[in-house]
Formats: sequence, C-alpha cells, structure tokens
Amino acid sequence: MFDVLFDVVVPAFIVVAVGVALGRAFALDMASLSRVSLYAAVPALVFASLSATDVAFDDVGLLLAANALFLVGMAGLSSAAAWWMPKRSRRGLVATSMFGNAANIMLPVTLFAFGEVGLQRALILYVFSAVVLFTLGPLVLGGDGGSRRRLLLSVLRLPVLWAALLGVAVNVAGWTVPVGLGRGIGLLGDAAIPMVLLMLGLQIQRSGVRAPSGVNVLGAVLKLAIGPIVGYAAAWLLGIRGLDLAVLTLLAAMPPAINTFMLAIEFGADADEVARTVIVSTLASVVTLTVVLVVVRGIAA
Repeated sequence: MFDVLFDVVVPAFIVVAVGVALGRAFALDMASLSRVSLYAAVPALVFASLSATDVAFDDVGLLLAANALFLVGMAGLSSAAAWWMPKRSRRGLVATSMFGNAANIMLPVTLFAFGEVGLQRALILYVFSAVVLFTLGPLVLGGDGGSRRRLLLSVLRLPVLWAALLGVAVNVAGWTVPVGLGRGIGLLGDAAIPMVLLMLGLQIQRSGVRAPSGVNVLGAVLKLAIGPIVGYAAAWLLGIRGLDLAVLTLLAAMPPAINTFMLAIEFGADADEVARTVIVSTLASVVTLTVVLVVVRGIAA
C-alpha cells in the first residue's frame, strides 16, 4: 500500500501542491490557463493517444455502457440519501456523487498505475465524461431551459470531442500521421497532465479549505467509498474484466469533478456546498485512492 501511495498517488499530488503554492505566490489568470489546457494540450493528448490506441472499439462500447450504468446507480443512491435535504443542496449532492474528476486526477494516476495502455482507456472515458457532464449536468443541477440549451450547444464546441473523433477516424482508417506533425502534437500533449494538475492546485488555493459540513462528509463518502463499489458492480454485470474493469473502478473512485462547481453556479444549486464537497473529497482521495489502487492493480494483473 505504501508503494502505491508514494509511487502512484503522491507524484500527482506533489504537482497539485505546486499549483497551490503558485496560487499563493502569484495572481495567475485561471481563465487563460484553462483555455490553453482545454483548447490545446488536452485535445493533443486525446488525439495522439486515440489515433494510436490498440483498444478494440467493441470494448469501448462496453466501457461507455458500464460508465453510463454507474451514473444511473449513483444518481439513484445519492437521491435516496439526500431525500431530507433542501432541493438546492440535494441537487448538488447528486451531481458531486455522479460526476468524477476524469481529467485532473484520473489521467495521471491511471498513467502511473497502468502505463500507456491504461491511459488510453482513461482518455476514452474522459471524453465521454466531459460530454455527459455538460449535457446531463445541467439537468441534474436545474436551471432554466434557455441556459440548458446554451450549455448543450457548447458541447459541440468541446475540442476534446472533435480531437477524439478525429483520432478514432485516423486509427480505424489505418492512416499514419506524418512524423513531424505527430511529434509536434505529442509535445503539446505531454504538457496536458502537469497542466491539469497545476490547475487543480490553483483551484483549491483559490477556493480555500474550510471545515466540512454534514453534507460535505456525506458527499465524500458517497463518491469515494460507495462510488468504486457501484462502478465495479456496473462493470462486472456487463462482463468487463481485467484492465478495463480496473480503470472503470478507478474512475468511479475519483473525487467530484471541479466543473460541477461551475455548473452549480450557472444552474442554481448550492454552489458553496458543492465547492466544499469537491475540496474535501479531493483531499481525502489521497487515502481512498491508495486503497482502491491496491485492489484494482490486483484486478488488472
């Protein structure tokens, strides 16, 4: 367990800590950093990986189906657990229970734990998670129809979606990316993982760490403890085994996606509670992810 903690989990959180320190030392422009990541580095990583992946696309369908089944399961469980809460808090709890951090933490941890083959699967799930978050997220968190339509249309402008489709097309067609172009895209993609980790640290520093409420603790337990069990069960029921089962379980164990906070502001959920649940869960995930990784490494072996 200590090997997993120091070899897989701690390296990612070291970069997060650097992001926290940078946020304290400098008035960095988060919006600009986010755009560099969203519109350049991450799409390059997605294209470079999916254009060269050897994952069978029949298996991809199962991966996505299992992820969808996990989302349905977590929506039901969190709704039942939050029946006593005010509507705004209940919507936030359901969102933080469903939508995990498929980029900032999932990508580096999967890479460190399972290498490039694991990262390819994590990238497929990341693209799916991003599309689902920005389509289903508004419906979970509430809001007026006009805002929903605007956000749904924004999905079509997600660069990672088009990078994924192009990468899959290149892969299926058997095309070869020119060496110079491939190296340039590869260099840009190499910046993605450290950049998203730094941004996570900056966001934690900006939001601050405060004492958690009962809602925050419940949200962390649902996402970090119940989530991986539901994710494992969803994948197992669909006949998924080995590395795919391990990666799906790991995604289910991720702390809530930071973008749920942005959507909570946009669509009228309790944004303050959502932000605190995200931060509490992210900090606690240092321990919980270590435990889950010990288990899923045995599954993937």
